[in-house]
Amino acid sequence: MFKGFEEQEGTPRDVRRFERLWLLAMVSSVIVAIGMYDYSIAIVGPFVAALVNIVLFGFAAILMLYASRRCSNVARLMLPVFFLLILAYDIAHYTEMMDRNVTAYLMMGRLGLMAAAIYFLFTPASRSWFAGRPVSDEDVED
Repeated sequence: MFKGFEEQEGTPRDVRRFERLWLLAMVSSVIVAIGMYDYSIAIVGPFVAALVNIVLFGFAAILMLYASRRCSNVARLMLPVFFLLILAYDIAHYTEMMDRNVTAYLMMGRLGLMAAAIYFLFTPASRSWFAGRPVSDEDVED
């Protein structure tokens, strides 16, 4: 089932950095989601809150895998849009997160990690890899 998602030969170092940072952002997102879950339940109910969280985490993981393992330009271009969706959520709930001190800091860290991760998908080596052009050996080694 996951055979097509192994790391490809010649994957640039920047794409591997993207994957690591995105995974760290997802871990931070889990903690934020847990911290905000009672608020989400109060707003939309337990079923919808759980469903939205599951869908968002699944979509984030799928985008990461398709961008970093399947070399999908569509996924790479959808990641900034997904980041903007998360940013809009964070801005809309900023005051609620500020009442929960640790959650606000984790949210800011998550946004930083996501922005840094997305940056690595648009470096010259990554752009070459996504375009199917050869990547220099110094950009592949880590």
